[in-house]
Amino acid sequence: MAKAKGEASHDPFLTFPFDVLTPDNRRFHAGKGHVLTTRYRQGKEAIYLLAISQTRPPRPVFPTERLEVDLAFFMPDKKKRDPTNLLKGLLDALEGVVYNDDKQIDALSWRRLAMDRESPRVEVSIRRLAV
Repeated sequence: MAKAKGEASHDPFLTFPFDVLTPDNRRFHAGKGHVLTTRYRQGKEAIYLLAISQTRPPRPVFPTERLEVDLAFFMPDKKKRDPTNLLKGLLDALEGVVYNDDKQIDALSWRRLAMDRESPRVEVSIRRLAV
């Protein structure tokens, strides 16, 4: 896994293997309320544990700050995918590790980079926004 980048600024740089990402939260109504699928819950838990392994205490790293998040996707193949469908579970999983709530994110950007069959992944960079 990637090491923290820019240790002086403590801005997290995290890497997650592509196979832990879930295409969306796949909610369905079961009587009242929403139910998250097993696949979504397992993916979110895997991302959460990987995020903990790549950050140092105290956690969350940014308890109250306004944030900018940049994601770089390295796809496993040429299959057409919509990275926006992968964002919800990923950003939810970082709650409690990187930030208290994903509502702290004021700027979000993503880009699809080169295909990487050997190491498909998403690289996540989080920075404080100057207010």
